[in-house]
Amino acid sequence: MRSKFFVRRVLRLLIFGLIVALLFVAFPLLPSADASAQNTTPGQFSASAAPIKFWNRFIAVQRASLAGATPEDRAERASERLAQLPLNASADEIVTRPFKVDNQDGVGFAFRGNFLFFLGTADLDKESGEKMEQASDSAMRNLTEALQARAAERSWPVIRNGLLYTLIGFVALVALCFAAWKVQSSIVKFLRKREGSTSLTLFRVDVLPYIAAAAYGILRLLAWILIFSLIYVWITLSLRRFPYTEPWGKQAGSYVLNSFRDLVNTVVNGLPGLLMVVLIFIVTRWLVRMAKMLFDQVATGRISITWMDADVAHATKRIFSAVVWIFAIIISYPYIPGSQTQAFKGFSVFFGLVISLGSTGIINQITSGLFVVYSKALRTGEWVKINETEGEVLDVGLLAAKIRTIEGQEVTVPNSILVSVSTRNYTRLGRSGGMSLSSTVTIGYDAPWRQVHALLQLAADRTPNISKTPKPSVVQKQLSDFYVEYTLIARLDDERLRIQTVSNLNSAIQDSFNEFGVQIMSPHYMIQPNASVIVPREKWDAKPSQPVPRIPRKADDPNSSDK
Repeated sequence: MRSKFFVRRVLRLLIFGLIVALLFVAFPLLPSADASAQNTTPGQFSASAAPIKFWNRFIAVQRASLAGATPEDRAERASERLAQLPLNASADEIVTRPFKVDNQDGVGFAFRGNFLFFLGTADLDKESGEKMEQASDSAMRNLTEALQARAAERSWPVIRNGLLYTLIGFVALVALCFAAWKVQSSIVKFLRKREGSTSLTLFRVDVLPYIAAAAYGILRLLAWILIFSLIYVWITLSLRRFPYTEPWGKQAGSYVLNSFRDLVNTVVNGLPGLLMVVLIFIVTRWLVRMAKMLFDQVATGRISITWMDADVAHATKRIFSAVVWIFAIIISYPYIPGSQTQAFKGFSVFFGLVISLGSTGIINQITSGLFVVYSKALRTGEWVKINETEGEVLDVGLLAAKIRTIEGQEVTVPNSILVSVSTRNYTRLGRSGGMSLSSTVTIGYDAPWRQVHALLQLAADRTPNISKTPKPSVVQKQLSDFYVEYTLIARLDDERLRIQTVSNLNSAIQDSFNEFGVQIMSPHYMIQPNASVIVPREKWDAKPSQPVPRIPRKADDPNSSDK
C-alpha cells in the first residue's frame, strides 16, 4: 500500500515537473524582434531589423527599406518564397549574384532562376563592421543547414531514431526521478530515527529539532531541483533529436547556460558590496552592544548620569538601537547586490508606501511614548490611576503601558491616552513616608467637627497597614450648603495592600461612627428647618474627641472693660 502511494506521489511530482520544465523551455522560445534569430546574440539588431526564417531557422537579417518595402515586409516575403521551395530542392541549386537595387550594391539569392531575397549594404551590421562577403556566406550556410534539416525530417530513420532516443530518455528520466525521491525519503527516515536518540543543547535549548527541520526542507528542495533539472535536460535533448525542433533544443539549453553564467557573474560582481554590507552589520552590532552595556550599567546604578535614571536608560537603549540599525540599513542599501535594479527599486517604493500608510498610528503612539518616558510620568512598580484603571505599573513601552489591577487583570493603556488624560500617581511623593491614602466623608453641620476628627483618626488607628508615623490627619476640604467634607489622610506601611487597606479603613469608619451615634448620611433639606442645625457648646467635646484649647473671647476676659 505504501509503495503504491509512493509511486503515485512520484508520478504527480513528475507531471508537475514536466509542466514547469515545459514552461521554462518555452520562455526562451517566445518570439521577439531582437531574439528571434537562432545564431545571433539577442539585442544586436535595431528595432527595425527583421530576420528571415526558414524551417524554424534563422537565415539572414533585413535592416533597410528597399523599393518602398519595409524590413518587415522584405523578411516576410523572403520567408514565404523559401517556404515554397520544392521538397527536393538542394543547396547546390541556390546561386548568389551581385545586384544593385535603388543605387544600393548587394547580393541576390536565387533558386533555378527564381529570386529569393536580396542582401544590400544597408542590411549589414555597421556596429560589428560586417562585410558583404561575410553576410552572404553566413546566409548561404544557414540556408544549406535548413534545407538539409527539412530533407532529414522526411527520413524515417531520423524520425525513428529520434522517437527511440526520446522514449529511452523518458524511461531513464522516470527511473532517475524515482531514485532521487527514494534517496531523499530514505535519508529523511534515517535522520528521523536518529533525531529521537540524540540532542544538541545550545543556551539550554535543544536546537536539534530546528536543525533537523531545516535539513528536511533542504533535502526536499534539493530533490525538487534535481528532478526539475533532469526533466529540463530530457526535454532539451529530445528536441535536438528532431531536425525541425533542433534549434529550440539548442536555444533552451543555451538559455539555461547563459542564465547560470549571468547568475554567477552577478554573484561574483556583488561580492564586494556584500562584504561591505557584512562589515556595516558587524560594526553596527558592536556599537549596539557597547551602548547596551552602558545603558544597563546606568539602569543598575553602577554608572550615574544626572539626566538619566533607570527607567529612562531602558527606553533610551531601545531607541538608540532602533535608530542605529535604521541608519545602518540606509548606509548599506547602495551596497546590496541588485539594489540598482528596477525590480529592487519598485519593491523598495512599495515597502516604503506600506510602512508610511500603516505606521501613522504607530508613530503617534511612539511619540506619545517618548513623552511619557522622558517626562517620567510613570515608572515600573508605581501605583497609579488612569481614568477608571487603578493598579501597579508593569511596563512602560514605546507603544503602551501595562497596568496590573487589584483583580489580577492586565490592562494595556495606549500612550496616546496617557498623554491626553490626567494620571494619579500614588507612589511618587510617598517614597519617604509611605504611599498616601485618603478617605472622604460628608457629615452634617449638627455633628461636632472635633468629634468627627477624632472618629476618623480612631478608624485609622484600628485599620491594619496604616502607619502610625506620621500620624493620620484630617482636613476639612469644603463647607458645602448641607454638609462639611472631611478627608482623612494617612500613610501605608505596605503599598501593595492599598486596595485592601482602603476597604478595611472604610469599614472601620462606619463602625466608629455607628459606635458613637454619629450619622454619616449627609442631610439635604427640602425646606428650611424650624430650629437651627447647630452643635450645642456642651457637646463640642463629645467622645471620643479630646478637649482642645480655645481662643478666649473678649466677654471671658476678666480684665476686659466690657465686663
